[in-house]
Amino acid sequence: MLASIDDYCKRVSDGYWASYPIWGRKAAASVTFGTNLMMPERLAFTTLLPSLPSGVTAYIPTRFSAHCSVSNLSLVFGKLVNLGDLDIATPTFTDGSNMGTATELGATQNIASAVFLEVTTVLNATPGNFTITYVDQDGNTGETSASAALAASAEVGSGGWVALNSPDWGARDITTATRTGGTTPTGVIRFWGMIPLGILPLSPNGLIVTANFLTEHFNVKRFGASNVLGGFVLQNSAAKSVMGELFVIGDN
Repeated sequence: MLASIDDYCKRVSDGYWASYPIWGRKAAASVTFGTNLMMPERLAFTTLLPSLPSGVTAYIPTRFSAHCSVSNLSLVFGKLVNLGDLDIATPTFTDGSNMGTATELGATQNIASAVFLEVTTVLNATPGNFTITYVDQDGNTGETSASAALAASAEVGSGGWVALNSPDWGARDITTATRTGGTTPTGVIRFWGMIPLGILPLSPNGLIVTANFLTEHFNVKRFGASNVLGGFVLQNSAAKSVMGELFVIGDN
């Protein structure tokens, strides 16, 4: 494993690095989901991490840069874990992954995350309400969230938080989800967990913001092939776009 700045520099000089563009655009203002005051929108997309090439055991993001057409916002960026999809028409829940484990403070821990909601197929005008059943941060099973309204005619990329039961702060897994009510509901929503790399303040003066994960934003994470990296813009539902760049180094 890379253990020093010199190690990272050597890997770059040996050609074990890649730079990926980040892009996202909402042509119209998003609709708000229930009482989601932060109004998160999925607005930072990049390629799936490719198959590990020879001599590379993992990808380590070392730099992230972003610019948004709307100022005074925040962008939370990291590895996204698909916890499942809900087709509200039937309704049918397709299970995803759980959050997995990580070594933290020298011990293996179960990861828990806030749950983001993303519209992946546009919702109809009267989509009804939804609930999720989840495993909370302490491993308690069968936790069911309060019924929450789906946003009418929510377009792809619209999002929100899933309000978990108090005092839960995260979920390890979603075991099922359902939709109730509505009028001939149609559309699909996805539930994401996140292993964050960081939260960036998007500049009020239009400048590009950069996070260096080896220095001032120290957060060294190792990701594998096909991992989904992405982000949610917080605080504003206006039409907007995000562009940026992600720099990764191949671990040895």
